[in-house]
Amino acid sequence: MTESVRVVENFLTALAARDFSAVRGCLADSGFRYLSPIAQFDNPDDFVTSMEGVGAILHKITVLHRFEDDGLVCHVLDFTVNLETRRTRRTVQLARVRDGKLVELEVIFDATQFNRMVITDESPMP
Repeated sequence: MTESVRVVENFLTALAARDFSAVRGCLADSGFRYLSPIAQFDNPDDFVTSMEGVGAILHKITVLHRFEDDGLVCHVLDFTVNLETRRTRRTVQLARVRDGKLVELEVIFDATQFNRMVITDESPMP
């Protein structure tokens, strides 16, 4: 297992365990960037605060596939969350590690149902 894969796997393990101190320990202090269909962050502490909210509904993370290409680590994941019922969403995560820390995370998923839950007719789309 390469260092990049190890760092990303440690991040996912910490997130699944809701160990947000360990999540933060996986992230670079500077140069960090996160992008998803519903949020973006360039501050690792703000990202961790957001993930603490996700942790409240997270049931489990299942790794379906993992690939690495020239330092870019790709995971195909099933995120199972507890809302009114348990729901599983297929997600792709792209991650780049530099000097043993995550510097880039991009998460790709269908945000349609999320947007229906949180966006009303009066609130603008992001």
